[in-house]
Amino acid sequence: KAWIPVYAARQLERVLGPSFLEVWGPVSAADATKAAAFDKYGALLTGTALAGADLEKGHALFAAVCAACHKLHGEGGEVGPDITGANRADLDYLLSNILDPSGVIQEDYKMQLITTRDGRTYAGNVTNETERELTLRIVGQQVRVPKSEIQDRETTPYSMMPEGLLSTLEDDQVVDLIGYLQSAVE
Repeated sequence: KAWIPVYAARQLERVLGPSFLEVWGPVSAADATKAAAFDKYGALLTGTALAGADLEKGHALFAAVCAACHKLHGEGGEVGPDITGANRADLDYLLSNILDPSGVIQEDYKMQLITTRDGRTYAGNVTNETERELTLRIVGQQVRVPKSEIQDRETTPYSMMPEGLLSTLEDDQVVDLIGYLQSAVE
């Protein structure tokens, strides 16, 4: 269970059905984990700790952890929102969006799950749709799917951003990353 993040568990539940939940457990049990994470990182990320953040290391962490999807100061991907103009100085705002990425999500960033007639499943954001074709933005690529090949299409209330990103980092790395995100450094 520790190896499968909640966002992946939701997708596996959809594909595998109730038999997956027998092994993984209820997906909603993750709410207690989120509350504990808010407490942990709220206590860790004090003004003093953030003042001592290594912004160069934070920038490198942004490039490794966040930039595949998010753009900041013109650097990064376009799967998620550009966070340059976001309320990054507000620690509660940052933690809320990082620890609970599906808590508040713009319509354009709700995940679309597409299953094709030949059994392929895609999860992404719709970037273009015509009468005949759907274009999805998936991390690192754009995928075009002819509508005639779509067996099932579902808009989920979930973000493509995985939960638990900070849990993969050491505490000093979290301080450096959040310090960088809150800084005006480009």
